[in-house]
Amino acid sequence: MDVHAPHEPVHTWRDFLTHLTIVTIGLFIALSLEGLVEYVHHRHLVREARENIRQEIEDNHKAAQADVTLLQQDLDRTNTNLDTIRRMRANPKAFKGELTFTMSFESLHDAAWNSARDTGALGFMPYKEVQGYADLYQHQKLVDDQSIEVIHRQTLAMTPVFMEKDLATIPTNQTENLLHDAAATLIDVTTLQQIVQHLDALYVEELKKS
Repeated sequence: MDVHAPHEPVHTWRDFLTHLTIVTIGLFIALSLEGLVEYVHHRHLVREARENIRQEIEDNHKAAQADVTLLQQDLDRTNTNLDTIRRMRANPKAFKGELTFTMSFESLHDAAWNSARDTGALGFMPYKEVQGYADLYQHQKLVDDQSIEVIHRQTLAMTPVFMEKDLATIPTNQTENLLHDAAATLIDVTTLQQIVQHLDALYVEELKKS
């Protein structure tokens, strides 16, 4: 920002005051224009951040709906595994069957939220709005962390299966461990499904505000 005084020489106090007034007005106009530019820029930054976050929430809402279905499928497989393990425990020598430990989960995204934070857009939004987004994405992080933990548990639950070539030869104590881990997986997946359903309800509530 450059403001230049008039080039005419100053001979009287009147000339001095005139020059001072011109410089003051010039500074005022320059600062006003600069402030206007920053205001417009901040409004654009906030508008773009809101649009990106809304789109991200919309995408996560669809992913959460898909996850509820995928988790139900996992619950069904886990219940089938529990029945299979019980039959294997009751009559291991005559047992025939298979166990399926697998889990599919749609990822939830937070790029728009992180971008809004990193660019400083959140600083120009109302506090209540930012707090609402923060609570939503914190709940989303809980879902992400829980899903990783459940996948890890299911992976470890398969350990006794890989220790033996034939399920019928799994020792009794390993069968009990397998049954325990399958039951724990059932609890974890049920809990995760409930958390995802609650998160999806928060997504819907937030999208209604738009």
